[in-house]
Parts: sequence; structure tokens; C-alpha cells
Amino acid sequence: MADEPSVGIVRAVLWLCFGLSGVAALGFELLWMRSAGLVLGATATTTSTVLACYFTGLGLGAALGRRTSTGGVRRYAFLELGAAAGGLWSLLVFRSALATSMLALAMLPATLCLGATLPVLGQALAAGSVGRRGGLLYAINTAGGALGVAAMGFGLPAAIGVTASYLTVVGASAAAGLLALLVGDEGSLLRQGRGTATSPVAAPRLRLLAAASGAIGLALEVLWIRLFAQVLHNSVYSFAAVSLVFLVALASGAALAGVLLANVRATVVAALALVSGALAAVGGLWGFVWLTGDLGYVGMETGLPAYLLRIVGLAAVTAGPGAIAAGAVLPALWAAFGEKGGAARPLGDLTAANMFGAALGALGAGYVLLPRMGLRGGVLLAAVTYIVLADVVAPPERRGRAVAYAALIVIVLANPLRAPLTHLAAGETLRRSVEGPAGIVTVVDSADDHQLRLDNFYVLGGSAAATNERRQGLLPLLLHPAPRRAAFIGMATGITASAGAALGVDETTVIELVPEVARLAATEFATWNAQLLERPGVRLVVDDGRRYLVTTAERYDVVVGDLFIPWHAGAGSLYAREMFETVAGRLAPGGLFCQWLPLYQLTREEFDVIARTFVAVFPSVTLWRDDFYANRPIVALVGQVAPPTLDLGSLRERIAALPAWSDDPLLSSPRGLAMLYLGNLAGAPAVLNTGPINTDDRPVIEFLAPRLTRMGPGGDKDWFTGEALDAFTEELAARSTSTPDPVLLADETLADARRAGRLLFRYALAVNRGDDAAAAGFEAEVRRLVPEVVAARERGAPVAALADARRTLGTLRAEQEQLRRQLQTMEQRLGEMLPASGQTP
Repeated sequence: MADEPSVGIVRAVLWLCFGLSGVAALGFELLWMRSAGLVLGATATTTSTVLACYFTGLGLGAALGRRTSTGGVRRYAFLELGAAAGGLWSLLVFRSALATSMLALAMLPATLCLGATLPVLGQALAAGSVGRRGGLLYAINTAGGALGVAAMGFGLPAAIGVTASYLTVVGASAAAGLLALLVGDEGSLLRQGRGTATSPVAAPRLRLLAAASGAIGLALEVLWIRLFAQVLHNSVYSFAAVSLVFLVALASGAALAGVLLANVRATVVAALALVSGALAAVGGLWGFVWLTGDLGYVGMETGLPAYLLRIVGLAAVTAGPGAIAAGAVLPALWAAFGEKGGAARPLGDLTAANMFGAALGALGAGYVLLPRMGLRGGVLLAAVTYIVLADVVAPPERRGRAVAYAALIVIVLANPLRAPLTHLAAGETLRRSVEGPAGIVTVVDSADDHQLRLDNFYVLGGSAAATNERRQGLLPLLLHPAPRRAAFIGMATGITASAGAALGVDETTVIELVPEVARLAATEFATWNAQLLERPGVRLVVDDGRRYLVTTAERYDVVVGDLFIPWHAGAGSLYAREMFETVAGRLAPGGLFCQWLPLYQLTREEFDVIARTFVAVFPSVTLWRDDFYANRPIVALVGQVAPPTLDLGSLRERIAALPAWSDDPLLSSPRGLAMLYLGNLAGAPAVLNTGPINTDDRPVIEFLAPRLTRMGPGGDKDWFTGEALDAFTEELAARSTSTPDPVLLADETLADARRAGRLLFRYALAVNRGDDAAAAGFEAEVRRLVPEVVAARERGAPVAALADARRTLGTLRAEQEQLRRQLQTMEQRLGEMLPASGQTP
């Protein structure tokens, strides 16, 4: 007779192995998502494709593993070692020129092995009680997956690099395999339980139930992520926090099913889980709306840890119950299937069906539910489908059907279609709303603005800022002596790209990631973008900007990078060295690349990382500003292979030829342009602090930007604005005096104009702090230095935009107060729903 302590040790070791396997499975998934995004583009198509390939591979592996009958532990060990080898294979493929065409083959070896581990190991550990013990294995594996998500989502790639992260995950899988090999023949100590009778529910019906529940479960996860995107700052950290809640909830559901199956019939547990999932989907949606104050922004008012705890608390209360219910379904179906052919049979058969269903759910959510039915319609369809599945699996002699249809009545009465998806401030009205695979795009009107937004709070541009947006296109085009072909990465409202038409550029390529953005920009902002897409020579490319530039053979005189929110998941790759090198390789001789940076969304540390990376690629780098706002400044890094030269005669002619619709007082003369010049960054590299650069292998910005998006001691964000920016520009001017300035060489009067620009910024600073005397002094000096620019501006607006500065300050204060009220409301509501613990979730 086997020694019971030895059996217990063997089980514990194998449980540990399966937990490590979960770390590897989810770690690989996130790394593959990152690698595929760099190869295929950070698009919704890429995400859906990776998920579909991932779950299909797992399903095929589970189907192959169902044939296991003996030698389970040793076979399991070799599967884990095979998964480790498959992980190395995927790394090699993603780094090769064949990555685009071999995406599925890159992931297939590892997913096949990982998919087969559950039925193979389950044959040894779950025999005799496949529902309960299989549920425990499922819970352990999923909990391990949560650790993998935490590692990849909370900074391991930035800390040690993406390549080292791959090797770490490979090591986790290899460690599981080696530990299992060490157990070796000791695995024979595990007694094989007697197979249970087959279920009264036919096997094909159970497979259909497993597939359908997998599809709905994955689709609901996609829908929940979309809903959270409407209120969060959407960084890699926030997505990781939401994913963690899902995984922990799934693991809890599997463990709960194991407990229930000890005393409750499997079909009853399955039906109960499905009904609970339906109610939780609709109830969670309404709870989310209520807790967020009708989808108000959940901002980071304190540090990152506290912010992540708020996200976890919100996700646990709203999405958690549904995920727990989803986690209980598969173990119940395993138990209902029975073990006539051994434990590997249900674990393989039904898990394969579930994974195949999940693959379909990933594709269906992105390309059917969201575009055709919308988020709310998708939730309703998922809930109703859950009820239908519960009716199919419920024992006919019990009250299961009555409960299911009672739940259906509750769902219909709750009507998730009435839930709001757009958060509007006082005085705002919704003009258009379009849901697509990449997000919810809206056009919102207010008394003085017509804005284009993505996912509620990502403002892509608006009519009130039309002059500034167009300037972001005009400035780089004016810096080139004769631009004929230009590319704009990011269309947004199309106002920036309309600068090409204003200056008579022959060919303008506009690259937009989100097709719904391009559609609404064309129809809703034609007045401000000069009917951009209808103009000859303008071409729209719906694609990831980086991917397009990698694959095209076109060469451009000017490439303009739009404003990208630095902390958004995936945006960091647009500031990577590889991205800048790609752009440099697509520039025609004498071409330039202009990358705009929102300093009101960057700290000094982040700016230095991006600027160091830019300077490492381009031999000549100059720094320009778009405006003179103290609290919301925008600057541009302009990179060229050779130093820029300004032909003032040609520049005056081109400025004079600008059409009236593109009139910009600041760009009415070369001296007005010089007011926007900050300095020669390549000539003063010491002005940047030392530190790392941003690369694909060390994605510093993607993980640094969200972490630094915090409140400072004074209550304001620690952005690179105001006095900090003013001090930097002074240091830049001082350090670059030893090197001939490529811009100021054109005319000695341009130096006075640049000084006037710095004084105009100080004017805005003085206005913000209420120092009227200082503001008056700066204004007088600006008038003396550039009287013709002041006159041009005063024809359209007061010098230094005093009213604009005060309006901006008032808006910021109002937004801050609104966020504080929303935070208080959310904490109060969470406190009412969660058990008292003395801490805010």
C-alpha cells in the first residue's frame, strides 16, 4: 500500500508544477500579444488574432491529451519541457523576418503542449473525481496564470527586458517539467480512482455547452475590458489589474465548483453557474454605471498602488461575480461527462471544446458583437445565451428551468440597453457615437467646442483648438524648404493633416489606427479640416502607423507624429528607438521627422527618456513649441540627418501663399515662426539627464509613464510644464551658445524673436499665478521685440491669449474638482457594497 505522506508530497509537488505551468501560459500570452503588436501593429485585429490562435492551440493540445491512459506524470513532464522549447521557438520566430506570415506557427508548439497538460496531469491527479479534483487543478493553474499576468503587466519587461522576460517564462515551464521528472516513478503512488458513470446528458450536448460557455465567457471578458476602458487611464497597469481580477475570480469559481460537486449534482451546479453568470453580467453592468457615477473618469488622484487597488475593488464588485460563475461551469461539465474512458477524456474533450469556443468568442466579440450590437447589446445577448444554456443542462425533474426563466424575466426588465456609455459634462451634448473593434468614438458638442473623443475621455481634438492643431502640421512643413510628399501618423480630426493642403503638398498620406475615427473626422470635421479626404493627392491608410512605415517603400519629405497619450497601453512603442529608426529610413534626402509631445501628460523624467531616444537616432534635433500655454504646453522634436537651413525668402513666399482658412497669426512671418523655436537639442545633449532610452526590448515609457501619472505634493500633477519647462528652455539656450545654431543663423533678428517667445511663455506663467505687474512687463517687452507678430495676433486675439490662459486655468480647476467629487461618490458606493475593513478598496 502506498505511503500516504509520500502521496501527499507527490500531489503537492505536481500542484506546484501546474501552478508554474499557469505562470508560463499567461506569461506567454501577454508576451506574444506584445510581440505580435510590434509585427502586425497595435490593432484590434492583432489582439483578436493572437487570442484566437492562442485558444485554438490550447484546444488542439487538449484534444490530443484526451488519449492519455498511463504514464501521466512523466508524459506531463515532457509536455512542460516541450512548452519551454516552444517558447524559445516563438521568440526566434517573432525576431525573424518571417514573423508576419508565421504568427500561428510561432505560438502553436507551446500552446499544443500547454493545452495537453490538463488532461494528461488530470489523468494522474483527478481520476475518480474529475469534477472536484479537476476543478482544483484548474484553479491552481489559473492562479498561477494570475502571477504571470502580474509579472508581465506590472513591469518585468521594463525591468529586465522583453527577451529576458521570455526566458523567465520559459524557465517557469522548464522548472515545472524538471520537477515532474524528479517525481518520476513516484507518480505511480497516485491511486487511480474508479471511473464514474456517464452522464444522462449526451456527450455531444456537453461539448456544445462547453464550447458555447467558452465563447460567451471570453466575449464577456472582451466586453468588460471595453467597459473599463471608458473610465480608466488605460495603461498596461490598469489592464493588468482588471485581468488579475478575472483570473482570480475564475480560479475561485473553479474551486467553488469543486466544493459544490461534493454534494450537488453536476448538472445542477452547471445550470446554477450559468444562471448566475447571466444575472451577474447584467447586474454588473448596472453596478458599474452606478459606482462610477454614470461612467465618470476614474483618475489617479494618488499613487499607482492606491489607484490599482481602486481598480481591483471596482472590478471585483462588478465583473468578479460573473467571472466566478464562469469559472464554475467547466468543472461541473467535466463531472457531468463522467469518467468511463478515464479522467483525461472529459478533461480533454470538454476543455478542447471550451478553448475552441473561446477562440470564436475572441473573434466574435471584436467583429460581430461590438460593431453590430454594441457593448450593451453584447452583454444582453451573452446573458440570454447563458439562460438558454442553463435550460439545456438543467435536470428536467428539478426546478432549474423555472429558475432560469425567472432570471430571464429579471434580465429583460433590467434592460442593459438603457445603460449609458457616454459621460457628458454639464452643457455637453452627444452628437454622434460609433462602436467598433478598437473603441467607442464620439462627437460631443458644447457651447464653444466640437470635440472628437475615443473611449469617453481621450480627446482627439476639437474645433476650439483648430488653429493649434493645424499649426502642428504647418510648422514642420514650413521647416522643410520644398515638401512634396508628407505623412501624418494619426488623423484624429484631420485638422493637423489639412496643413498639407494649405501649403500645396502634392501627396499627403494620413495613417489612422481606428477606422471609426477617420469616418467621423471626414463627416463631422470637414468644416475645420478643409474636407481633407476629398482633396486630390490625399490618401487615407487605416493601419498602425509603425507597421505601415515598416512595410511601405514610400519616401517622405516630412513625417509628422501626432500627440499620443504616453501612458496608454501600446503607445510607448511609438516613442521607441526602433520606431524612430523606421521613420528615419522612410525619409527622402533632406527630409525631417516631427514628433509632437504633450508635456502636460509627461514628467521631466519621461521627456528625457523620449528625447534621449530621439537624439540617439537623429544627428540633428531641434525643439519647438506649438503654443504658449503655461499648464498645457505642447512641444515638437524635429529630427533630421543634416542640420536644418531656413531660406527666409522662400519661407516668406510660402507663408504669404497660405489660404485664408489656414490663417495663423504666429506663422504670419519668419519671426513669428522663430518665436516657437526653443533650441538646438543635438547641440546641447547635456541638458538631458542621463538614463535609459526607450526600446522594444526595454519598454521604459510604457511602464514608467503610468507610474508617474500621480498627484504632486501641491495637488497638481508633476508634469513637465510651467516653471519647470521655463527653467529647461533657459538652460537649453545657455548650453547651446557654444554651437552655431542652425535656425538662428538664417537671420540675426530671429534670436530676438525666440527671446520674445520665451517671454510670452513667462507672461502666461505670470497670469496663472495672478502677478499682473510681471505680466504687464513681459507683455511690453514682447511688443518691443516683435511688434509685427503682436499686431498680427491682435487682429485675431489678444497678445499672449490672456483670456485663453485664464479659461484654461479655470477649466483645469473645474476638472480637478469634478474628479474629486467622482472619487468621493465612488468610494462611498464601494464602501456600501463591500464589507467594512477600515480601508478603502
